[in-house]
Amino acid sequence: MHGSFSRADTANFMAAIGPDFKSGFVDQAPASNADIGKTVAKILHVTPAEKGKLAGRVLGEAMAGGPGAPKAIRDTVSSAPSPQGLRTVLELQRVGDTRYFDAAGFAGRSVGLSGGAAGQHAAAKP
Repeated sequence: MHGSFSRADTANFMAAIGPDFKSGFVDQAPASNADIGKTVAKILHVTPAEKGKLAGRVLGEAMAGGPGAPKAIRDTVSSAPSPQGLRTVLELQRVGDTRYFDAAGFAGRSVGLSGGAAGQHAAAKP
């Protein structure tokens, strides 16, 4: 398995050092491995050829001379209930159009879910 939605797989340490990054900066915004490619491309002043939609964003807030911290919006999405009333819950954050999945599972059964219902809405049907 490549990973899961447990907090052990979604809350990991990431660090960067060098003249292109702020010294001692701790980023409170979400970040993921998908952001690394876009950030490195920005530092190298290259534009990768489009091959579909590349996930991730430039972590500009961590770069020397970069903007301030971006606004991260938290959201919770849940499925329609099963006949037994069980719902799958996904907690995520958004920075612009980039989504960061924080935890998923079943409320009261899955470690890492906050259990809060604020912002909760049913998932859209395909």
